[in-house]
Amino acid sequence: MTSTLRKGTRPSSHQPQTKIKLVEIIRDSEAAKLISDPMRRAILNLLRRGAMSQSGLAQSLGLTDGTVNYHLGLLRKAGFLKVARVEMEEHGILQKFYAPTAYLYLPDVASLPLEVARYYYPVNIERVRGVLSAAKSQLPMLLRRDVDTLAEDLAKEIVEVAEEYVGKEVFQGKGEEQTNEIYSRALSKLVRRLDSG
Repeated sequence: MTSTLRKGTRPSSHQPQTKIKLVEIIRDSEAAKLISDPMRRAILNLLRRGAMSQSGLAQSLGLTDGTVNYHLGLLRKAGFLKVARVEMEEHGILQKFYAPTAYLYLPDVASLPLEVARYYYPVNIERVRGVLSAAKSQLPMLLRRDVDTLAEDLAKEIVEVAEEYVGKEVFQGKGEEQTNEIYSRALSKLVRRLDSG
């Protein structure tokens, strides 16, 4: 995502960070469908790094304010966003800065209807490809399985491990270490399960 940001549009690290949930597991089909949209996932990804205004998001993503406003409205209504702060601009206009309510949103595809879960198949397959490239020592065992089955199995393990993190909070922009821990533990569980099976 970083490569798509326009110069000078990153979330400011000088602003106070908002505390947010580390992980939220999505089992509601409407909520899962809402965040299956790539642009909404891009917005959530940017905001987890730091609070941004609608115009800052629009500039970062190369979209119009109206398009970003539409997506922000849907995400706020569904409870994925909150207003982190409000600042008065030079000309007296109030500018809202948004933050996600969680650092990591994990759809539990095993509990979602097929017509919603299918939106996540490409995401899960790319996740598996990334994990495989990082897990070179475990590669021979993992490569004996087809990528679709691995994607499904890894997605289930990630949700299972993430359950232990529900209720924990992190400061906005500070959840990457825990996210990596969730993925790493899930991969280890999957490898142990495949090794014993």
